[in-house]
Amino acid sequence: MGNFDSKPIKHPDKNSNKYIGNTNCKSSCSASNQEGGGGSHNDSKTKGFTLAEVLITLGIIGIVAAMTLPSIINDIHNKELEVQFKKVYSELNQIAQLFKNEKGISISEWVAYNNVFGSSQGNASKFVNLIMQYYSGNRKFDDVVFSSTDDDGNARSIKYDIYTMNGTKLRIGPCDDSGFYYDVGGKIFSFVGDGITPGDDGPVVCVDINGIKKPNKYGYDLHIFYFTTDGYVLPMGQPHKNNPSSTTVNDASSTNFFVTGTNYCKSTSSVRNQAACAYYALQNKNPQGEGTYWRDFLN
Repeated sequence: MGNFDSKPIKHPDKNSNKYIGNTNCKSSCSASNQEGGGGSHNDSKTKGFTLAEVLITLGIIGIVAAMTLPSIINDIHNKELEVQFKKVYSELNQIAQLFKNEKGISISEWVAYNNVFGSSQGNASKFVNLIMQYYSGNRKFDDVVFSSTDDDGNARSIKYDIYTMNGTKLRIGPCDDSGFYYDVGGKIFSFVGDGITPGDDGPVVCVDINGIKKPNKYGYDLHIFYFTTDGYVLPMGQPHKNNPSSTTVNDASSTNFFVTGTNYCKSTSSVRNQAACAYYALQNKNPQGEGTYWRDFLN
């Protein structure tokens, strides 16, 4: 049989707050009782949040998030576009330099010496492939040009929707002589093929820096650049300091246009008014006020 007397039976004495039958409990029991304050532990209560308080707090958090989250998401998206824009600009300049090193003349000079005046599409067909060969996996995305019509004689539109800065849908855009090409990364290119005389900058190229992904708006992810006589590429809107006479023609018609000034970077229904936004995008400068291009102007 086991020794049932080996462990004391604990019965609290309400009067003394001591354990009965624990003959070994001396100073430790006394200290414990002193810490307890001589009262019952069940007398204390833990106070928490009510359900109403929790719901009110969550509601406030939700309102703040709803107010700030769209702005945060928009800032992140515009930052991504800025990075893509700078990458496209860098790639175009690399191609311009490679072309000049290989051919001994700039793209502008080559196009001027090989013009077929009166046929912008004929011009474009000569130089577009020479430029696009530097892009890995390049293929023709769409063959539509400004004069393209369907079987019923209606003007054809590019196969994906593009817009002006204020959201007005465009049929084709200003670079309308070459059809549309894309590279392995999805960027979409189109060109102006009108004649260039020797000494002029050009041709003009439009680039959708993120391809068919939205917003597909000029000034956002659609930008215009031009090749220069000394073998570089500049954003439309930036005068070419080595050839200023070719960058002061304020005409955004269907020629190899060159425009500059804040009037050519503002939100309207005319793509003409977004022709020079690439310059302000590269400088990260708000053309219509204070602040930056990518955060303040586009928001």
